[in-house]
Amino acid sequence: MQIVVVPASPKTGQATIRALLEDASELTVTGVYRDIGRVPAEFMEHPRFKAVKGDVANVGSLKFSGADAVVTITPPLHSESKPLTRAREMAANVKYAIGMAGDSVKRLIYISSVGAQLEHGTVSWDLNEQQGEIKTNYEAEQALVGSAPEVVFVRCAYFMENWAAALETAKSEKHCFYSVISPADYKIPMVSVHDIGKTCAAQALAAGSPLGENPYVFDLHGPDTYSTEDVRSIFEGRIGTSVEAKLVEGVQLEEFFGEIFLPPMAGMFAEMTRSFLPGGVAVEEIVEGSRVQRGKTTLSEAVERMMGGNR
Repeated sequence: MQIVVVPASPKTGQATIRALLEDASELTVTGVYRDIGRVPAEFMEHPRFKAVKGDVANVGSLKFSGADAVVTITPPLHSESKPLTRAREMAANVKYAIGMAGDSVKRLIYISSVGAQLEHGTVSWDLNEQQGEIKTNYEAEQALVGSAPEVVFVRCAYFMENWAAALETAKSEKHCFYSVISPADYKIPMVSVHDIGKTCAAQALAAGSPLGENPYVFDLHGPDTYSTEDVRSIFEGRIGTSVEAKLVEGVQLEEFFGEIFLPPMAGMFAEMTRSFLPGGVAVEEIVEGSRVQRGKTTLSEAVERMMGGNR
């Protein structure tokens, strides 16, 4: 069995490759990289792994012949001026490459996000074009429908690893961190990248098995929901000192994300955040979820991995 992960550099791609290589079956894994120099040594040294050069933005570079399953991800589009268009184009490139592989590819797994079914409501308006971070996943999903005999959309909750930067700030002499999740006791589902990798690997290994419906869609959450206060408490327990959580609320969101991303991404992240906070248009879809599967990694365990640099 041969499985392709494209692109392979994002953390979710790495976690999927790692989970596949840990499987006892005699499968081979191909990771597609824009820069072969970014391939982790642990993968390059594995006898069942192969790295190839390719880019989802360049359809001519994608070769899936012989693959049984393809796991794909929309790469970060933080510097793109038209991220929705780019997300749609990249997904279309993957679909075209699967078609060019003939009957080889049985299953396509797309690592998406909760709320990706929402065409409206997680966006702002800019020059008459809808913009929304979650909507990049919506656009990709729409482009990937029918790309293979079996299509699976894994809609992931808020990544536990999103707290990595906050953890570093909490560990510093400031002993504080910023959070856009408010009020402080408001809980949302979160999932670890480790569990995303395990789940997507299992879906790829099941290629050729009946799905019941196509595309098959499910939400992936962790074992529990968590709030900013939960994060603060876990940080304190791991660091061993008091930690302050500073909430970013209301109009502060644009300024906060503006220090991290270029337009239009800053506004997109602000709108996405508002959509899943109390009163937001996507609370039911994002927080409650649909056909929910659950990973096993707790937030405390994920923070422990981040603290120790463990995978």
